[in-house]
Amino acid sequence: MIGEGQGRFVRGEGLLPSPQVRVGIAFGRDRVAAASAVVDTGADVCVFPSELVPWDLSGLRSGEMVLTSVGDEEYPATVYYPTVTVGTIRLEGVASAVLPGADALLGRSFLNECEVFLAARKDVVRLRRAT
Repeated sequence: MIGEGQGRFVRGEGLLPSPQVRVGIAFGRDRVAAASAVVDTGADVCVFPSELVPWDLSGLRSGEMVLTSVGDEEYPATVYYPTVTVGTIRLEGVASAVLPGADALLGRSFLNECEVFLAARKDVVRLRRAT
């Protein structure tokens, strides 16, 4: 079976609705969170708000990275490698930054394993596991 996930375009603070999907983020068996995340093909890694993650993440596999915003501001960040699930697509070891006050973004660390279909007029966001 090929994994698939679906979402829709959601109006947020921006001028136009953005493509969003529901994601599950697991930092271990008993550390699972869920959120709506913007499908962001321009983001290298996934980003999740630290408010979703009330657990101590010390001791988990991690690394350091400098993230650059659209406005070219740089932010040092710790990158973790949780399991991320969208629909029936489940990927382990997805590079993800956890930042306070951040919007949840599904970046290329997840999307590189998928075919992404966006049809704004039809309000359709579809991900399919690449074969």
